[in-house]
Amino acid sequence: PRGSIPFAPVDFEIILNGLDHVLRNPLSFKVFTEQDRRFPEERFGFSGVVIVSSATANELYAYDLCCPHEKKREIKIAPRDDGTATCESCGSVFATIYGRGTVMQGPATEELQSYLVYPLPVQPGTFRVTNGVKFFYRLF
Repeated sequence: PRGSIPFAPVDFEIILNGLDHVLRNPLSFKVFTEQDRRFPEERFGFSGVVIVSSATANELYAYDLCCPHEKKREIKIAPRDDGTATCESCGSVFATIYGRGTVMQGPATEELQSYLVYPLPVQPGTFRVTNGVKFFYRLF
């Protein structure tokens, strides 16, 4: 669902059998920002994206790093290995291991902005993270 943080495109891949293997572990997370770009066409939302694995490591969830209470690019949530994330400014705490990014402790009242994570069938262990916006570049 679309939240109230400013819109920005999300489109990149994660590779569980390679660079992003840490996400195969329960309650693990990995942060992706513009500095982590592997390919020119990748996009990482408004403030960056955190990918979180569920308690059983059989589900992956994606959230924007922007706190929905603060709504500022430079103020980010800090994910933790207990399945939560905390805003570094307002102190709001969010549950990240169930796919909703629900508020556990305010002042935030809105869930984290979530994004779609889906497997790429032709590349086992590879997933696309997106909000449905694609960029196309001419190579010549």
